[in-house]
Amino acid sequence: MTVLPASMAEESSLKVVPGKESSLPNPYSKDFDRGEDSISLSIIDYESSERNRIKYGRIATKPALLLTRRVVGLLMAITALAGVVAPFHPLARPTLMILLWIPLLFISIGPAFYAGEKAMSALTLRSSLWKEEAIMEGVRRDMTAEPGMDRIKAGLNDIRLHNATAAILAFISIFLLIIAAGLEPNGLAYNLVLLITLTSSLSLSFHAIFTSDSIKKLGDELPYLVMHSPTHHPMKLDTILGDLIFAHLDPDHSLLWNIWESKLPESILPGVDNRQARERLLYLLHLNNRGDLSDDETLSELKEFIKPMAIDKLLFDKQASFNWVKLQRLIQHARAWQIEVFDLLDRLQNDLLSGSPSITKSPWRMDMALAERCSNRTGHLFIALNNQTKEDRHLKVEVIVPGGMPETQVHRFELPACPGPQGAVKITDPLLEDALDWMPKYLEKGVILWIGVAWNEKVSGRRNVQVILRDDEENILDSRIIRTDVLVGESNLTKQRLKRMLNARRKGEKDLPTIELSPVKG
Repeated sequence: MTVLPASMAEESSLKVVPGKESSLPNPYSKDFDRGEDSISLSIIDYESSERNRIKYGRIATKPALLLTRRVVGLLMAITALAGVVAPFHPLARPTLMILLWIPLLFISIGPAFYAGEKAMSALTLRSSLWKEEAIMEGVRRDMTAEPGMDRIKAGLNDIRLHNATAAILAFISIFLLIIAAGLEPNGLAYNLVLLITLTSSLSLSFHAIFTSDSIKKLGDELPYLVMHSPTHHPMKLDTILGDLIFAHLDPDHSLLWNIWESKLPESILPGVDNRQARERLLYLLHLNNRGDLSDDETLSELKEFIKPMAIDKLLFDKQASFNWVKLQRLIQHARAWQIEVFDLLDRLQNDLLSGSPSITKSPWRMDMALAERCSNRTGHLFIALNNQTKEDRHLKVEVIVPGGMPETQVHRFELPACPGPQGAVKITDPLLEDALDWMPKYLEKGVILWIGVAWNEKVSGRRNVQVILRDDEENILDSRIIRTDVLVGESNLTKQRLKRMLNARRKGEKDLPTIELSPVKG
């Protein structure tokens, strides 16, 4: 046996042998990737920003905290006024009040400030991750360059500006109170400082009142939906609910919606039309949200066209981009913007349930909706059309807007045949076609025209809009007049819309319903 010299043995013991333990970093280890991979680090930072954005945003939007944000400035102003009126009263001493106002200001402003900063950070990181194909494998996009994203960024910057303004006003008020605490009571400088404090504190309170709506947008699981303002829309809604939802999605979720739609046919039973299935799914969730159908009734109807084993993954996955409650939120969000469309849906359902002559006897069905008040001299006119004959037909719709820009619009299109029921139908019927069968058919084969209308600068007040339906031979098939109030400014319509959007948000953040998902018996 050969014995190595001591020096050689020592040298051999120091060699790095592959597979043996070593103090050197392994470039293939998980820890090494996390420390060196910039994409992994960006994902970690994004997830952290998202968690903090939601956590502190929800704290900031609590009613008690919003009230504190509004009231604390007023209370500080009262304190400053008390110091001027009764400078030697023990309760009017600024020193005592500083200990109260600093924590209250920190609690009322701090969460919103932090949430706003994290919201902007999360937006920047998510945009970067989309560019690196880290959000969805194989999909690269510039989210910030898509239509509507500039408004979302502007909305976030407005929130940050509001928070910064509130923080500055709060700091000035506290700083002045600290100065007043070191001055001789009832002196000129003392009174002057307190009067300035009174002004800054009142400014803080009024600022909180006028900016509370923007603070309510924080902490949303879908961070950009409420801040998004649709910039364009299709003129014709081939499938009313699906197209309407998509038109009001923010740029981040529009791609996710397309992917969800592309995978939906995998969950549909063979022989069922995919577009009708999507419309029926959305309409059932709409009726369920409205209270017309219970959870069990809704599930029973869903099993008629969705594979029972696919329902759980399709609607009850908490981590999915779209599930039962999230889809209901999107429906309600679209309704918050275009409530008139859902009036059309309600009237169609009522006509089916009552066996209205417009369904059972007329070869054509035309319905229209326009908001009672149109802000900024603009509005959205919706026209629902159904061809209840047995042949496809070409039609022409003429919209006449006196004083409008333009005053006349003409739209031509082909309308597929959709013969209606012979009489009234039930909302649900296990044997015959019911309203839940007819509604998706009408929505898929009918047409909803979404026409923007506008008036010139000289027009305001009560105005008429006329809609004329003609065939290829210029014969008038129907003619309707609808009225609206043309407003110069926004009035309170924006505030009302935000209220409806926040109500939809609360629906989307509820727990998923607990339903027995046992397969149906054959």
